[in-house]
Amino acid sequence: MRTLPLLMILALGNFVAPANAQQPVPAAPPAAATATAALAAPNGMPKTHQEWVAYLSDFTRNAEMMSDPAKFAAAMNAISEPGFLAVAIRSAMDPNLYARSMASAMDPKAYANYVHLIDPMTMMSWMQAMLDPQFFNAMVTVLSDPNKVMRWVSSPMDPNVTAMALGMMNPSTYVPMATAPMNPNLWGTAMMPMNPNLYSGWANTVANPQSYGPTWGGWFATPYGMVPAQTIPAR
Repeated sequence: MRTLPLLMILALGNFVAPANAQQPVPAAPPAAATATAALAAPNGMPKTHQEWVAYLSDFTRNAEMMSDPAKFAAAMNAISEPGFLAVAIRSAMDPNLYARSMASAMDPKAYANYVHLIDPMTMMSWMQAMLDPQFFNAMVTVLSDPNKVMRWVSSPMDPNVTAMALGMMNPSTYVPMATAPMNPNLWGTAMMPMNPNLYSGWANTVANPQSYGPTWGGWFATPYGMVPAQTIPAR
């Protein structure tokens, strides 16, 4: 009598096992997928290689990637692509790029751009990133992504790299650099230090509490200094 329940259990187990075997087992999300999501360009950051070249040469913006770990990871992911190298080399032959870069370096906004790096909130963001495994996974993905390695291996067949290499053999590529002394944009940039408004703009930026980030700006605002407290008239 005891053998009957045992046989029923074995039969039920043989019936349920194939049914469970047909159901797919949900796979755990790999760390690479999380790291790839972290490498997505944050809001306000460049999307194309040409935009990244303009961003890195703009001294009023290029320090943003050092003040935010997420933007730093996105920048490292973008500039490590072979397509970016081809666009950067081709853009380096344009003298207007240097004119815009020098003009941005003399812009008062460049001071606020770099002084944000010493804000305590920036330091706290980096300390938090050092303790975040996703940040390290993102950086490892930048250095060891097999797809990116294959793009570098196959870069000689990349149309962007080929066009850049063929363009370097074109004599007309060097004409803008040869005629740079007659470029009005370069002359306009060279005359910027002679503008008195440039120095007043720098003085106003240095004295503006908002230039120093959210933490220092709050400390320098009224009534702690920078702006004198208004005296109350006696009645």
